[in-house]
Amino acid sequence: MGFFSKLFGPKEAPAPAAQPFPAESLPANGVYANMFRIDEAFQIAPKSTEVGIKRAKLYKDRCVVRGPVTAGSFSQNDAVVLFINGSPMLVPILDVMKCDAMDFKDELAANMHKHTIEAGMTAWIILDVTALPVVGTTVGKF
Repeated sequence: MGFFSKLFGPKEAPAPAAQPFPAESLPANGVYANMFRIDEAFQIAPKSTEVGIKRAKLYKDRCVVRGPVTAGSFSQNDAVVLFINGSPMLVPILDVMKCDAMDFKDELAANMHKHTIEAGMTAWIILDVTALPVVGTTVGKF
């Protein structure tokens, strides 16, 4: 370990904060008060020159999902339930962005968006998880 590593800590991104969620606590009919359908899922690793050092470390290798908000709303720092590798997981939202004419990288770099999305909007959600969820599944929030 070098001198600067001791001073400034490790260079790795923080570990994902996803936690297992008890299956018996899920709604029996699969309908949540707040719902989002995943149309696309990918991982990101933005450069610090694009989004700043702090955000680049936080977002490194995290999952981004894009799709429509079908009910309710989602905000930055909410916790959502989604299935990853067949198991329900409680995952924090790092950020949400409305999906409009800009592409994802431009929107992320601009960082001038509202941190809330509502029903009827198509949006990107940055999740604090490195595994990709299955496209077509639902993200829910109680």
